Formats: sequence, structure tokens, C-alpha cells
Amino acid sequence: MAPKPDVSEVRKNQIIQAAINVFTRQGFHGARMDDIVEESGLSKGTLYWYYKSKEELIISILDHIFAGEFAKMEALKNENISARQGLHKFLEAYIAELQKMLIFAPIIYEFYALAFRNKTVRVVMQRYLHTFISIVEPIIQYGIDNGELRDVDAHQAAIALGAQLEGTLLLWAYAPDILSLEDQLRSGVKLLFDSIIISEDFEIFENGGENASL
Repeated sequence: MAPKPDVSEVRKNQIIQAAINVFTRQGFHGARMDDIVEESGLSKGTLYWYYKSKEELIISILDHIFAGEFAKMEALKNENISARQGLHKFLEAYIAELQKMLIFAPIIYEFYALAFRNKTVRVVMQRYLHTFISIVEPIIQYGIDNGELRDVDAHQAAIALGAQLEGTLLLWAYAPDILSLEDQLRSGVKLLFDSIIISEDFEIFENGGENASL
């Protein structure tokens, strides 16, 4: 006999989807909990049983949006591959998940703006950044340690990669007609990678000299 679905998780997902729909249509400030109740088809009591405020819903929504992205990226830590391969796979996993996340773009960008004045949103976004860095930084450090990458600050390089990705998304948000998102992500990240990756022709001679084709 198949196990019964977890009613609690079903209800939470129902509420989260309803909140996403309402926030996307009406914006965070324009949305009311009553609107989410109506959208979900559940009772007000059920909604408040799981979520007491819009702030609590924000946390769940962001976790819901980023969960798949981070699960795939976390898996890279367990792969026995080079730093170059790891960085490449990271970018491809990011782009693949991004295609699924674009439908949430309006609500994500509103949350970014809210981060300036809403502590709850700011804390969640900081957690997103810390998770991102915790995945990318070890890959870069591994490449530095084994001679694949230049001796840079791995932490700062991870932040620079995040800035490149997020900055490209922001540009695309207001200029989608002149920017191919996927092409620009690959192009921008390649420029960053090229600045820290040591050429495959790089050789260390026995006399200590270096020959690098850059």
C-alpha cells in the first residue's frame, strides 16, 4: 500500500503557491493575507495555522524557489572532478535551474528591493549568499591548491562570481530585448574564469622558470 501523502506538506505547498500567485499579481505590500486565503481555497484558520504573517511566507517562498538550485549545486561537492570541471558544472546547473526560476522573477526582484528595509527578507537573502559562497569557495580553493587556478582569495572570488551572476540577472530584468540571458551569463562568467584559470599550456620548468600561454 502506497504511503499516504503528508497533509501538512500538501497544505504548505498549496499556501506557498497561492502566496506566489498573489505576490506576483499584487506585489508584496499590495497583497493581504485574506487574498492568499481566497487564492488557496483554504480557510483563514488553516492559513494562520501554518503561517502567521507575510514575512513567514517570504521565508518559505524563497526556500521553495532556491531549494532545487542548491540541491544540485551541493551535489558537486561529492564529485571527484577538477576545479575547472566543477566550475563549469556549477554554471550549467545554475543556468538549468534558472530556467525554472524565471517565472518567479517579478517576486524575487521585489524581495531584493525589500531587503533594504525588511530585516526578515535581508536575513533570508544573506542565508542564500552564505550558501552560495559555501558551495563555490571550496571548488575555487581546491583549484588553487592543486595548481589549476591562480593564487587568489577564494572567498572574494566566490563573491565576485555571485555578483557577476546576480548583476547579469538584474540587467536582463530591465533590458530583456537587448540581452540574451543565457549567452550573457556564460560570456560574463567565462571572462571571470579566464582571469583565474591557469592555461592548460602552463608549465613549471625544473629551473623554476614559467611558461604560460595566457
